[in-house]
Amino acid sequence: MSNNILVCGNGPSCKEIDFTRVPEDSKIMRVTNFYFEEMYYAGKKVDFYVDYIKRLDNQYFNIRTMNDKGEYDFDMENTWWTVMFEENPHFPTIKSCTEFIQRVPLIAEFRCFYEYYYGKYLPTGIQAIALAVCMGYENVYLAGFDLFSDMNNMHSYVDGRKSIETMRGYKKTSVYDSGADTTGGELSALEAFEYIHKTHPESMQINFLRLLEKLFPKMKLMSVCETSAINEYIGLAPTYAQTPWYTPIEKPANRTRDWYTLPESMPSRKVIT
Repeated sequence: MSNNILVCGNGPSCKEIDFTRVPEDSKIMRVTNFYFEEMYYAGKKVDFYVDYIKRLDNQYFNIRTMNDKGEYDFDMENTWWTVMFEENPHFPTIKSCTEFIQRVPLIAEFRCFYEYYYGKYLPTGIQAIALAVCMGYENVYLAGFDLFSDMNNMHSYVDGRKSIETMRGYKKTSVYDSGADTTGGELSALEAFEYIHKTHPESMQINFLRLLEKLFPKMKLMSVCETSAINEYIGLAPTYAQTPWYTPIEKPANRTRDWYTLPESMPSRKVIT
């Protein structure tokens, strides 16, 4: 097994991966909604996919449909979701990222402490890094982890209006993802940006990465994007080749640009409007 893995967040620096810094035998891990990207920034092969559970029906249908169309090559036995859940007969191959990483007691303690006392939550991408580390990967290359540093340029994609509206339409509530609307309205883009910074603060993300480094002393976190905000905290990976082994390629004109509508025949169908 290769000790190398490239974990891609969805920050804008994901468009600028320096593949001279990424070993060619690296596994590829992607996260929520990355597939709205305009180009194949890290290739079509997805060895591991990590998502959040709130829209499981839609997200799973999206990746399975794209897999069947050949738009991406997902390993459907390695789709991970950031929540604790019981085995679901409708999704027999999905796994709990949260349960897996919390087998390490101090990871569980960190996550629960910040959630219980401060209402702070580890972003999906940060949990994906922990998943890679807990799987045993020692050389962990990071792309697109920009710590939500720019309100006007938070993601490496612009499509996916249904998804973006859902993510930006967080209800004004004191309970994260509870669905309770306590103030009678959805957040504006600016308020959503402030909400993300409030619930996913940069300091907590960095403290968690420091914890991983302490718990797994043989593991190295390395950036492969020269413009990423995370470079303030972790170093750039060394250069392994004079020329990149991969160059991003254009996606087809009929690429997926939004969440798919769930089938009419689906029992208890949930429609995203």
